[in-house]
Amino acid sequence: MSLDAIQAAFESEIAESVRAYEELATTKTFARAADFDHEDTCMLEGVTSHIWQAWCRFCRTLIVDSCIGTTDASGNLIPQLPGALSEQHVSGAVIRIKNGRTPTWGTLNAVLRFEPTWGDIDVLTDIIRGTAPANATKISGMCTLASTSSRIIHRVRNASAHHNTQTMTELQRLSSGYKTFPIAHPAQALFWVDSSTGNYLLPEAIEGFIVASMFAVV
Repeated sequence: MSLDAIQAAFESEIAESVRAYEELATTKTFARAADFDHEDTCMLEGVTSHIWQAWCRFCRTLIVDSCIGTTDASGNLIPQLPGALSEQHVSGAVIRIKNGRTPTWGTLNAVLRFEPTWGDIDVLTDIIRGTAPANATKISGMCTLASTSSRIIHRVRNASAHHNTQTMTELQRLSSGYKTFPIAHPAQALFWVDSSTGNYLLPEAIEGFIVASMFAVV
């Protein structure tokens, strides 16, 4: 698949979750934990998970296709890396990088749960460095652009999936760039306000993902 098609698929995948969030944002006002009912919180947790997983899938497909050979949005060829014969070859090499080992292309993997968290910027940076596809510089630039979005959405998603005092504290550590209010559930942080733009946290993060993903494929 060409890289621009991968990016378009990412935007398409998150569109319905973005629509659901925007519908909630235009029908209710959220300025304290008590403003969220149970359905609101459950919906926001689902939206967070869906968007995070879509970002992870985009990053995975971007890396895999860049290694096995593809084209960018202008039709320029990104050549196949020697030995990167299939998705399973790339997966095997990436798992070695995850485990701190030198990547080789001879070990195949078909078990997705063994793979790293693709959307994690620190993990992704190591993968780019280890696999070194022809467009590595471009993807590294994407990581820089997506860093803030990735870190906050990853933290909200993980804190929602593992809701306890420690994960709430970890989320609060990333709150300095936002106008916040006390929350009872991590997903409610999606309505914190970005201090520099005045946008809610989620739309700001989505914009960061889209700008970064578009940068990676041109």
